[in-house]
Amino acid sequence: MLTANKLSELSSKKISLISVISTVAVILSTASPIASSQSANEGYGAKPLRILVPFPTGGTADVLARIIGQQITETTGQPVIVDNRAGAGGTIGMDVAKRSPADGYNFVLISNSQAGSQVLYPKLNHDITKDFTPINLIASSPMMIAAHPALGLKTLSEVITRAENNPGKLSYASCGVGTAHHLAMEKLKFDARINIAHVSYRGCSPAVADALAGHINLVIASSPLILPQVASGKFVALAVTNDKRSTLAREIPTVGESGVPALKLFSMDNWYGFMAPIGTPTEAVKRLDNEVRKIMNNPTIIQRLALVGIEPKSGNADQMMLLLKSDLAQFKSVVDYAKITAE
Repeated sequence: MLTANKLSELSSKKISLISVISTVAVILSTASPIASSQSANEGYGAKPLRILVPFPTGGTADVLARIIGQQITETTGQPVIVDNRAGAGGTIGMDVAKRSPADGYNFVLISNSQAGSQVLYPKLNHDITKDFTPINLIASSPMMIAAHPALGLKTLSEVITRAENNPGKLSYASCGVGTAHHLAMEKLKFDARINIAHVSYRGCSPAVADALAGHINLVIASSPLILPQVASGKFVALAVTNDKRSTLAREIPTVGESGVPALKLFSMDNWYGFMAPIGTPTEAVKRLDNEVRKIMNNPTIIQRLALVGIEPKSGNADQMMLLLKSDLAQFKSVVDYAKITAE
């Protein structure tokens, strides 16, 4: 079991990408929900809860789901199953979630990458704003933009000036077409009116690896993969895409703080939250909302999540839907401008 002291010690060291991945593996192994020997808490039943994750194992959403599932089991005795259904930008998993019984035992943990998929795939079998009941916002995993030191640029404004003077000569790696990371960088390009070539990867890890090797000038990825490389001098941190600096690295400015007038209001988060199939009983939705809120306010859980670059983000169902619709609108404008199509 990772103690709070151990977490603090780990997070204060300059850890490598390999050690971050190893730490995530430890968290996943300790967070795998195991059916408790206790009887299920009143209000639940003998049937396990299912948290569907439309992403592969090992990612941020998967880590969140497994930690939350474990805590629900430990505190209520209710078995929880984490069901990963990855593929096609999360659309496969969302189709499965839509077809799941609205019986109060099936939930889906989404990120705003689902908004990108909704825009990219025009003939989906589901509509995220109509086929699901929003429950809550629970977390954010700040996205960071970094450069290879060989580029010789220290700030985002310097990168933009270089791009203005050399259209299409710089390149950046993203975690995949339609991900929040990809669309955040394309929005930055749109707002600043610059041309930087996009190189897509199937996940953040390979994107970071190629940027570390110097094959790509820039990379945008989740903070746990960027920060260790910044600490070791292998990357130069340029900016975070949120409207506020990350609590994980307060020394790294936001895009809005770059000094570029066109980017002053720039803000794009990589957030996570729960939804349920439309028609799920209100009592079941409230019960999960209450359980998850207690978990995400637990100091020990907050420390565990911080180790893998996850910050709590609290919001109710209405706030989640407003944010989702806002992302759908801004993602559509980016996709249309950049003429992005699904792979």
